[in-house]
Amino acid sequence: MKFDRKLLAVGAAAACAWLGSENTWAASDHTVTINALVSAKCKFNSSSSTIVLAIDPAATTTITAPGSVIYRCSRGTTPSFTLVSTSTGSSTSGRLSAGSEGFTYGFSSSGTAPGGGMGAGQDRTHVVTITVDQSLAANVTPATYSDTIVISVNP
Repeated sequence: MKFDRKLLAVGAAAACAWLGSENTWAASDHTVTINALVSAKCKFNSSSSTIVLAIDPAATTTITAPGSVIYRCSRGTTPSFTLVSTSTGSSTSGRLSAGSEGFTYGFSSSGTAPGGGMGAGQDRTHVVTITVDQSLAANVTPATYSDTIVISVNP
C-alpha cells in the first residue's frame, strides 16, 4: 500500500477542524449558579376576628372600639391594607343590621410596620377602629346588629 500525502493533509485538516469545533471539551470543572428569588409576602395570622360594641340607645355620645389584626410580612416588606364594608362597599363606613333595622358606623385603620419575617415572634399589629354615634341606635329594636369588613393585605 502506498502512502498518500494528500490524504494525510486532508485528515490532519479535518482533525484540526474537529478540535476547534463545539465538540471539544474545554474544562474538567463546571460551575452552576443557584439563584433563589424570595418574594415579598404579607399574611394574616387568622382569617377573622370580632369587635364587640356595647351600644346605649339613650346615649348621645360617640363610642370607639379598636380591634387588633395580627399579620406578618417578609423582612423589610411594608404592607398596604384595604378595608371594605360588605354592607355598603365603602372603605370608611358601614351599616350594622339586624333584619331590616340598622344604623351606620364609621371605621378606620392604622399600623403598617414593616415585616421582620414570617417566622415565630415576628407578629405586627394592624388596628381597626370602629366609631358609632350611639344616638343613631335610639329607635332600633334591642338585638345583635352586625356587619363585616373585609381586610386585604398586599403584597
